[in-house]
Amino acid sequence: MVRFTLRQCTYFRAVAEHGGIAQAARMLSISQPSVAQAIDKLEDVTGLVLFERHHARGLTLTIQGRLFLDHVIRLEAQADRVSNEAKALAVEAAGEIRIGAFWTLAPFFLPTLISGFRNVVPGAIVRPSEMGLAALGAAVRNGEIDLALTYDRGGSLDELEVIELAALQPQVIVSVDHPLAEQDTIELSDLAGLPYVMFDGAGSRAYFEELLAEAALSPEISYASSSLETVRSAVAAGFGFTFLIMSPPNSVTYDGGSVKALRLRTPLRPLNIVLAARADSGQAKISQAFKSHVLTYFS
Repeated sequence: MVRFTLRQCTYFRAVAEHGGIAQAARMLSISQPSVAQAIDKLEDVTGLVLFERHHARGLTLTIQGRLFLDHVIRLEAQADRVSNEAKALAVEAAGEIRIGAFWTLAPFFLPTLISGFRNVVPGAIVRPSEMGLAALGAAVRNGEIDLALTYDRGGSLDELEVIELAALQPQVIVSVDHPLAEQDTIELSDLAGLPYVMFDGAGSRAYFEELLAEAALSPEISYASSSLETVRSAVAAGFGFTFLIMSPPNSVTYDGGSVKALRLRTPLRPLNIVLAARADSGQAKISQAFKSHVLTYFS
């Protein structure tokens, strides 16, 4: 067990660097006996002879003293780092935030949000995870994650604080050689009788089925996939149209096909992107800071 203190090491370094107890005491603004006692105690507990005592010339470091001084300098530097990190944790300017995101939202938003937050709060550790809609609400409630970036449908957000970030209109996605691709906006009636490619992601299918029902459309489902990119590839390959909320800005699909996004002249019911958190008032300051960062980004 270490029996000497950082204060004793500080006094020893001051004497070594200023050449005597009187000079060190003036620099430290303490009494000479306090410095002398600290040096005596340090030599006693370490078993080292740190200084040679000269009646006329004060104190000079021994070989042991010079080697020990190197250790003291490194020890004080480490102590300063620990102190600074402790201060940052105390005000929670640093720390850890766990953010979960729905699978299809994550690639559009999560890396950019995390990168931007690290620029604002360099000491922050952000641990991302991607989940289905149903799992995200439960993960926030049981403390597995601190915040969830998700949709307001498809998963229970009961008992959580829910902040709306954006209201998104569904887009109609068709292949670039589809007859409708000659237009930029279409009517719902233009889709009647056309085959449909279903995005069958967890929690997503129910929303799109409701959307089709509200639009009075009952198309034949020609292809279904839980992968957003597979859905786009199927559309590009001519299997039919699809509705998507999030669609990459690049029209090229993974297999080299191309699609086009069309707007509906008559808006459908939007799907809201939300940020969900526990509703208790004891949220960490770093969580509050990340929430503010997300709100600023979406605004």
